[in-house]
Amino acid sequence: MNYRMMVAIVLCCHYLSAFSALGMPLFLPIMLQELNAPLQSGWVGLLFILPTLMTAIAARYWGRFADTYGRKTSLLRAELGLAVGFLICGFSQSLWQLIIGLSVQGLFGGTMAASNAYLATSITDKNALQQMLNFTQFSARLALISAPIGLGFLVHHYEVLSLYRVLAILPLLALLLSFLLKKDVIKADNTDTSPKTTQLPKASTTTKNDNGNSKKAKSDKKQTHDSVQAITGVTFFDNPYLFISLLQFFLAFCMVATFPYFLPFAKSFGLSSAEIGQLYAMPHAIYLICQLLYGRISHRMPAMSLSLGFAVLASAVLLHMTDYLALIWLARMLFGVGMFMCYQSLHAQMADTNQSKHSGKIFSRYDALAKWGGVLAGLSVTLFVPMFGLLSPFVLSAMMAVIAIITIKMYQEKYSKTV
Repeated sequence: MNYRMMVAIVLCCHYLSAFSALGMPLFLPIMLQELNAPLQSGWVGLLFILPTLMTAIAARYWGRFADTYGRKTSLLRAELGLAVGFLICGFSQSLWQLIIGLSVQGLFGGTMAASNAYLATSITDKNALQQMLNFTQFSARLALISAPIGLGFLVHHYEVLSLYRVLAILPLLALLLSFLLKKDVIKADNTDTSPKTTQLPKASTTTKNDNGNSKKAKSDKKQTHDSVQAITGVTFFDNPYLFISLLQFFLAFCMVATFPYFLPFAKSFGLSSAEIGQLYAMPHAIYLICQLLYGRISHRMPAMSLSLGFAVLASAVLLHMTDYLALIWLARMLFGVGMFMCYQSLHAQMADTNQSKHSGKIFSRYDALAKWGGVLAGLSVTLFVPMFGLLSPFVLSAMMAVIAIITIKMYQEKYSKTV
């Protein structure tokens, strides 16, 4: 299979999986009505973050699974897990069955991390890997725009829960397509290509060789330990993987904090449902436009600054506090630009620090920290909005962006290196 075909299959499969996973949570209030469940906002918020929470909990284990059994196997597992979770949700007759379905979707899903890990194993060129990471994010943003539109049309004709049964076809189709992918080679940390034979001791003269082999084994073991320690070490500024993971956390928090209560916020401007949908989707549309344009002119532009990206995000969310609708539209566009700048810089750093033999663990950590950021953001705004009003999510988002900028500056001072 050639390179273009491999990339096309991975991106197509990721879009098919993300379409349902990212689109259906918007209709959770309708699902609760169909199940005659209590429609309190607390239940909606809990169910909204439940799959994300489960994905964050399971991420480290699936990362080890991918590095042990192969990234293609892990990708197939994630797609099958989504399909099973969708089917359970689709046949739910009670709130608890829906909770089980959403939990399965989160625990056994995780197609973003699985897709990125497979690409990181298959693509050795750093620039090419950065571009592919950008495109997996592109497919996620495309799903965030297209899913609400497509599913919103179907909701008027079918029960929302029954749509889960139909949508289960999409990850199953992705599963079938993924079987076409080439199986990745699992590189062991301590690869021994010699035959696994046991020899009887011949004479005492072999002691010297045994000592040499023992020293070599200890050296290999130490090298393996150092390689893993580089990924799992606890010293923040000496661990680029932990640093990038934390920035993923900050970025996810900044974005997700503005999502749950955007509908009532936008309604305060007297907008129609269609206009609110357009306003909600604007940052993702701007992201897609920036990605397409940047692909054509990237060779003539300097590298994206992560600090500047978070600064644009902070400015954008604070601009939401205005009373002028025109400035709200401008804020949404700036929000998309800030998202694009942050992801461009983060993906470049991910590509620079990638280790193919640990790609499952690395990208699972990145995805897990992003999920935890989303979970904490959802819980925070659920707590703060009743006390401080609909503008508090934007203040929280701006505060997290400022914390991210301070963290980056500390890292720069430590290593005198532009991030």
